Amino acid sequence: MGDALMLVQTETGMLSALGLIFLLAGLVKGMIGIGMPAICMVLMTLFLPPLVAIPLTATPTMIVNVLQLYRAQDRGLIVRRYGFFAISLSLSIFVIGYFVRSFPEALLLLVLGVAMVIFSVQSLVGFSVRVSPWQGWQFLGGVTSGFVGGLSSVFSPPIVMYLLGRKVEKEEFIGATGFLFLAGCLPLVGALMLNGVLTFELFIKSLAGLVIALTGFLIGERIRAYISQLWFRRLILIFFLIMGCRLILISVL
Repeated sequence: MGDALMLVQTETGMLSALGLIFLLAGLVKGMIGIGMPAICMVLMTLFLPPLVAIPLTATPTMIVNVLQLYRAQDRGLIVRRYGFFAISLSLSIFVIGYFVRSFPEALLLLVLGVAMVIFSVQSLVGFSVRVSPWQGWQFLGGVTSGFVGGLSSVFSPPIVMYLLGRKVEKEEFIGATGFLFLAGCLPLVGALMLNGVLTFELFIKSLAGLVIALTGFLIGERIRAYISQLWFRRLILIFFLIMGCRLILISVL
């Protein structure tokens, strides 16, 4: 670990490390459909402050989710069905993201770690709570996602848990996640630009990362048929669990 940290202290080493992270994140996303922002954040925070890793992750994630929503079936129905969730998510993530400088770094790492642990454990165990169409659940899910996402740029755990609780079909799940992820990414990127966290230099680097991530995504799609997605997904989730526990320990020690 020490050698790795020394390597990324140089500009060339830093760019190389970021390129590899975006490539890996895109590769995993292409193979199993999840994990891009999570992988970016847990690996970048090994050598970057959260307030640098968050804007680097937010922009590529936003563009990828635009593509995911574009490919979804019956987008109009999805927007109508989950519009209240999207509104509460957008408002809360914008407010938290705008004031993210006010929160201590330890809290940012703690929130990211807890989100990773909850998401990985829930996904590995397959636990879900039955959720009704009542809009109060959408409000609660949206505000929770906005709080977690504003502090860490990873807001998928509450969204995925809500959709699993609704027991939606596969195609609706893909479309709804694309819509809600986009509803979170757009205001988050806007808030980070307004408060100066997302600088022009970081924006350019994130766009370069997007190109690399999309390359990895296309490669991942091609090799998807040649791997055991079940075991690969489990390995990624176990990795998330370990890294989440590490972030929690770092934040409290």
